[in-house]
Amino acid sequence: MKKLCFQKDFMTPGKEGRERPLRRERKNLCRLSRNVLLPGLSLCLVLFSQGCSLALEELPSRQDRLAGLYVTEHYISSGMPDLEINSRGEITAKSSEPEKIYGSFTDCDNGQNSSVSFPDLEGFGIYNLKLPEDNTGQIAGYTVCDPVFADLHYTVSDEEDSVEAALYVTAGTSWNYYFHPVYQQEDGRIYLVPGSGISTDSFVPGQQFGHSVSESSVIRENGNEIVQGYRFTVNIVASTLPVHTELLLLDADDQVMSRLSGEELEQHFRAGTALELPESVSYLILKQDMLGNEPGSHLLFDQNAEYLEYKISAGDNYLSPRQLPLSWPQTDGTD
Repeated sequence: MKKLCFQKDFMTPGKEGRERPLRRERKNLCRLSRNVLLPGLSLCLVLFSQGCSLALEELPSRQDRLAGLYVTEHYISSGMPDLEINSRGEITAKSSEPEKIYGSFTDCDNGQNSSVSFPDLEGFGIYNLKLPEDNTGQIAGYTVCDPVFADLHYTVSDEEDSVEAALYVTAGTSWNYYFHPVYQQEDGRIYLVPGSGISTDSFVPGQQFGHSVSESSVIRENGNEIVQGYRFTVNIVASTLPVHTELLLLDADDQVMSRLSGEELEQHFRAGTALELPESVSYLILKQDMLGNEPGSHLLFDQNAEYLEYKISAGDNYLSPRQLPLSWPQTDGTD
């Protein structure tokens, strides 16, 4: 079981179209009262490095709703094909749907320890799930993701709900990634089907590629036919590994008042508490030294910043995002 970021936002999705980043400590709920009919599904792989092209793969239509994208480092077999003997006595492979691998969703502690898991698989996922509310039993849409994801965005438009997130990985290592569409049945059960993947022996800092799955469906609402789609995008981004983190607290005269180590920041993050800043603090600078000879990073946060956002090494070739609430000193509005 893995802890997920679990987003909640008590607004019903509007039709004007909007994009918003998702905060990890909020629980995002968007009510979806739509009946999905005969979805047509397409999967595309987008490479953002130099000399790459766009590949498009058509997947078979399904009655079940596209509900997420699951990423693994290992290939998932789609199962053995069914064999048959034709009229000439030849053994041929019979066309069949890929194997469904069913998973489970567990919600507890108001979403703080919720998890989506698939048996015998290790990976990370982003999802838009339809689940009954505890109090009313009404079906609502929940956007959830594993906490290793960063740069989360949830976009609602007239015809499509979209979730996009990034996985930051250590540059300079070889890797394989496979992307598996996740579906949800009308009875609420969740399953994935094996998808395609990509591998490389060299991944330089700043290089990235994205993988997107999308579904477009015709729904009926109040006697009208409406196109409703879902899109899930995961961007794999190569980054230099940070080895030392320090936060500087500065006053209006640009003098360093105090410093917080990476270990102290991590204590605040794990405790789930806001970082209380002294009255004389004017702005913050987050310094990070990088592995090897790579240049360091300096990020400035002024009093308009609600969160301190950065990444640290997760110890497994991934960079874990950190989002620490900031509590600035209150002002009386006078000079």
